[in-house]
Amino acid sequence: MDLASLLEKGYAKIKRKWRNGEKIQLSLPMPVERVRAHPEVRATAGKVALMRGPIVYCFEEVDNGPNLAQIVLPSDAELVVEGRDPMLGNAVTLRGMATKVDASAWGDELYAPIPYNNKTVPIRAIPYYAWANRTPGEMTVWIREG
Repeated sequence: MDLASLLEKGYAKIKRKWRNGEKIQLSLPMPVERVRAHPEVRATAGKVALMRGPIVYCFEEVDNGPNLAQIVLPSDAELVVEGRDPMLGNAVTLRGMATKVDASAWGDELYAPIPYNNKTVPIRAIPYYAWANRTPGEMTVWIREG
């Protein structure tokens, strides 16, 4: 049945005689979207959050390693929707590739005139509602975009 033909004032109106056990299956496109905060929100400047439909995603240390603030999601990075993860209550997860600062060259220096050494790393995002159900560690919703 075509959804457009059922719309009435923004609502899908289905008028029919229903039988016991009948079901409605609704399939909506849910592409991964990068959401940005208002430019004057300093804490999220230059960062994006990931959403798929109404679901907000986050990044956990257990999947992405420590120092989540060092991850940069390239603006052209492809994010792939993965199958359901039983460890997360069958939640749908996202995977992609990003870059991360390799701080190993810094030693104990707080400041140094050396460039950052970035490496390409796999990333995984899980639905925000499912975080803190595995290994303790840091979590972030907002990730730098570059």
